Amino acid sequence: MAALKNFDSEIERIGGVLTAMRDALGPACILLAETARGLILPDEESLAAEAERLAAEMPERQAIEAATARLVADLATEIDVSAREFDNRDLPTRLETLIGYMSRAAKHRRQQARWRSPAPLNRLAELLRRTDRLAGLVKSERDFLIGRRRESEGDLVTLIDHRPEIVEKLRGEDGTAMTGLDVVGHTEPAIKVFQDLVAGLNARVGTCNILLHKLITDTENLLILYRMVADASGRGDAGLKPELFPHLAPEVERFSNGMLTLHGLDRRRYRADQAFAERFPAEAAGEAADAGGRAGGFRLPTIFGFKVIRSR
Repeated sequence: MAALKNFDSEIERIGGVLTAMRDALGPACILLAETARGLILPDEESLAAEAERLAAEMPERQAIEAATARLVADLATEIDVSAREFDNRDLPTRLETLIGYMSRAAKHRRQQARWRSPAPLNRLAELLRRTDRLAGLVKSERDFLIGRRRESEGDLVTLIDHRPEIVEKLRGEDGTAMTGLDVVGHTEPAIKVFQDLVAGLNARVGTCNILLHKLITDTENLLILYRMVADASGRGDAGLKPELFPHLAPEVERFSNGMLTLHGLDRRRYRADQAFAERFPAEAAGEAADAGGRAGGFRLPTIFGFKVIRSR
């Protein structure tokens, strides 16, 4: 329960910060759009203010991206822990071992009750809920950033394409309003500020893609584990419906329709984990440490080969 509250509260905190950061992008994007439309460069004070804001925003953006990455890594760790518990389900617990000293039959009944318990499936369903919520947060941010990037990239291209006209206006009708050096000193800083804006948007979209790639591959692992646990416990998966997980609907629907395959899953996971580790080395290292340093994480039993995992 504490972990649930911590996750949900952290999601709310991150969402609030991202909303504020979206709002903060407005003035710079508007300034770029107005400049591209009017082909008149902003005054130096406005440009300096935007350059300062972009620089000041960087640590906050890095911190919120790292916080999001920690949630992604924590979910991956919990999936791996659940997988190891399933792998070791035949090993008796300490209590079962003690009971076995007195009665092997009682020990066996205790083990069977544990195997039939709904707790493991409920835990996996909760992990899927968290993954869905986190994927929704990242997808929403990515969609917003892609929209902003599309607009700002177009404005920047317009600005660069019409640089000669801007230079003419700065030099004046008789070419004496500004010297060539003055023109360069006025245009290049402005273009750099707007290029930094677009570059920042590109970087943020790339980060969202890395996070989503890992979330989706972890979701595939989680769904396959869910199927295995459900089969082992003799329980169905009637409650696992795509509409309950709107941000992971394609993956859950493939699972529900028996179309979630193992083919290429290890390769996809390796690539996702590698990109995540390169972008977030500290968070990836924490995931490996929490998982006990087990190389490769959760791997499916070879008995499944490359067959389709089908719902029943």
